[in-house]
Formats: sequence, structure tokens, C-alpha cells
Amino acid sequence: MGRNLTDNEKRTLEDCLRNLRSLRGCEAAYIEPGSNPADPDALHLKGPWGELDYLVMTRLRLSTAGAEIAINQIKNGPAPDRSLLVTDYISEDLSRKLRQSGVDYVDAAGNASLQRPPLYVEVSGRKRVERRGRSSRAFQPAGLKLVFLLLRVPQAARWTYRDLAGEAGIALGAVGPILRELEELDYLRNSGGQRLLQSRHDLLLRWELGYGERLQPSLDCQRCRLAAGLKISDLPNLIEQQGMTETVLVGGRLGTCLLLQQGTATGASLHYDGDALRTMLRLQLIPDPNGRIRLMKRFGHADHWQGWRPQSARIADPLLLHAELQLDGADSDDLQQRLFQRYLMPRFAEERIE
Repeated sequence: MGRNLTDNEKRTLEDCLRNLRSLRGCEAAYIEPGSNPADPDALHLKGPWGELDYLVMTRLRLSTAGAEIAINQIKNGPAPDRSLLVTDYISEDLSRKLRQSGVDYVDAAGNASLQRPPLYVEVSGRKRVERRGRSSRAFQPAGLKLVFLLLRVPQAARWTYRDLAGEAGIALGAVGPILRELEELDYLRNSGGQRLLQSRHDLLLRWELGYGERLQPSLDCQRCRLAAGLKISDLPNLIEQQGMTETVLVGGRLGTCLLLQQGTATGASLHYDGDALRTMLRLQLIPDPNGRIRLMKRFGHADHWQGWRPQSARIADPLLLHAELQLDGADSDDLQQRLFQRYLMPRFAEERIE
């Protein structure tokens, strides 16, 4: 069950299937994905009211940021009106957010919201089911750094452990267990003695969720605002004036607007090398929990865009830009779509590595 699911995710999916079958007159069947690595998981529901299919997105331990990313992924996915979010637990606050966004969901505790005519189901108030299981190393901070490298440079799957560790910025001893888990999840396969990356788009969706929930917070991320008299659009020139073009990457909405040469930069992410306080002083940033600028450490050596850019300030790679736009919610939907179509879709068009 579930080609790209961890053991915990498989158990959660089984619990959710059992909860759906407990609804009066409801039959629920899991549909195995086809041979194409891009084929999604699906559920078939049947009852006195008729029958319908859902495409399934399974994500565990959703935070507010994670829910925002999942909503964006579903809304910008291939079938936003027939997608089902499957998870271990949805709190009351997150359930309201999902319903307001028009996202159907079911959790392992028995909570559910299915709003696809002629099927209407609303179950709430069920408590979390506590379960201990093996944690996924591939989607913890070190694993997410390595997954980013593989998505950014698919040929890196063939590299030595030492090269992977150095380029991703993680401990050498972490590489082997992470790669083995990715193989178990069918994101890597062995062909002629070489590792090959597959199911890249699904891996991207999982990486983006992990970036917002786990990797970005681990990078000492803090919110800031600019000193009076400065605008977010002034940041590229300020970075250049301070001689910081090699140590600071422009990301988030500002980086996307610069790369696409369109849109209004109402927020930004800045990825820095060195000392946080020194960076803040030189760029005139003031800590502010409601600020529109996210400041965080850089990771690895493949985080920057290597193509053309309109200014001397360096821009974060489109993989990072897209993940950071997900955290901005619906306000960035148009930019997300344009960025994906222009810069990410070509990367994921071919599953086979030449």
C-alpha cells in the first residue's frame, strides 16, 4: 500500500480507511498507483448515495505552516476538487482552515470533512490517537537538505557519500541511512549499479512541506522588518552596496519577482552566511514577529540560482523560491504557478535521468 509512503503513513492511511468504512453504508477501497512513478494514490468510495474517487495526499503531523503548504499544493495540483488530505490528526483550528479553503480531509482519529456532492460528511471532536513509530530520517532537517540537493541536481544520486555530504552540508554518517530510506520509499532505484532518482514531483511536494515545517525553523529563521524609510524592493541594492552579494541570497516573494521580472515584492526571505546580528545591522533589519522579511542561515552549496538574473544580488534557487511562496498562502498563487511553469516544470518533465 502506497509506493512512496513511510510505515507511519501507511498505518495512518489504513486507520483512515477503517474510519471511512465505519460510516453508515460507506465502502472505501485503496487504489494502487500504476507503474508510472507519477501516478497518484487514490481512494474509491461507494455507498447508497453513489460512488466517487479521490486523489490522496498523505501528510503527517501538520502544523499551521504545513497545512498552508498542503492547501496550496492541493489547490495548484492536477485535481483540486477531488483531492483528499489524509493525516494522523487535524485540530479544530486546522479543520476550520481546511474547510474554509475547500479542502476535504480525513484523519486517523476519525475526524473528517467530505464535501463532494452527493457525499457530505462532517465529523469533528475526535481526540488524537497517540502512536510511536520509527521516525523518518529522510524528512528531518538533514534528510531534507540532502533531498533538496537531489531535486536540484538529480545526477547527484550517483555521487559518493562523501561528495553528497559535503555538497548538502550534512554529516557523512547521515547519508547512508537517508539514501536507504529514499530507496525504501521508491524515490531512488538502482540501475546497473547506479542510483537513479524517480517520482521527483511527488518528492518535491513532500520536500516543500518538510521545508516549511522542519528545515526552515532549524535554520534559525526569524522575522524582521526594514528600518524606517526603506522598502523591501530596496534590498537588492542595499545588499550590493554592502558588498554582500556573495553571502546573502534573495528569496521568497522578492526573489521570485526579481527572477520573473513581474509582481510586487510585499515580502522576502534572506539566506545569509556568517553572523546574524552583523547581517541585520548592515541590512538595517529590525526583529519583528510580524515582519515581512524572513532571515535564515544558508545550507549546502546548491542553494542559489545559477542562471541569468536582473541585478547583481544573488537569487535563491527556484526550488527554494517555490517552497517559500507556499508559506505566503493564496496571495502568491499566480507567482507560484508562473515560477513552476517556467523554472520547475522543465526539471520534472522527464523522470529518466539522461
